[in-house]
Amino acid sequence: MPKPTPKIILQMYRCALRGVAVPLALAAAILCACAEGDAVIRNKLDIILNDDLEAILEDVSPEALIEKPLFDMTEYRKYSEGAYTRMAIVDFYFLKPAAATGTGMKIRRKYRYHRRLGMWDRYYNKYYSFTPEGEAAETGGAPDN
Repeated sequence: MPKPTPKIILQMYRCALRGVAVPLALAAAILCACAEGDAVIRNKLDIILNDDLEAILEDVSPEALIEKPLFDMTEYRKYSEGAYTRMAIVDFYFLKPAAATGTGMKIRRKYRYHRRLGMWDRYYNKYYSFTPEGEAAETGGAPDN
C-alpha cells in the first residue's frame, strides 16, 4: 500500500469536513427559519405593505390622491398552532373624499404569515367607503376567503 501524500490527506480531510459541515449548516438554516423572531416577521410585512401602497398609487391619478397616502394596521394577531403564525388587517387610505358626499374610499387587505414557507400571503382585498365619522359600506373587490 502506497504511503498517503499530503495532497491525499488534505482531500480526505476536506471530504470528512463536508460530510459533517453540510448537515450541520442545513440543520442551522432550518432552525433559524423556524425560529424567526417577531421583529423579522413584522419587517417582512412592512416591506410588503409599502410595496402594496406604491402599487395602489400607480393606478390612481395624482389629482385624486390625498396629500399623504398611508396604511393603518388595524389588527395584528399571533397564532401558536396551525399553518399560519400571524394575521394582519390593514387599511390603505389614498383617495380624496368626494366633494358632494364627503365620502372617501379605502382598501382593506388581510395578510397571513405562512409558518412553513416563511412568507406573508395576501388573501383578502376589498374596497370600502368611509366618512370621517366611521365606515359606511363595502363596495366590492375580491371574494372573501
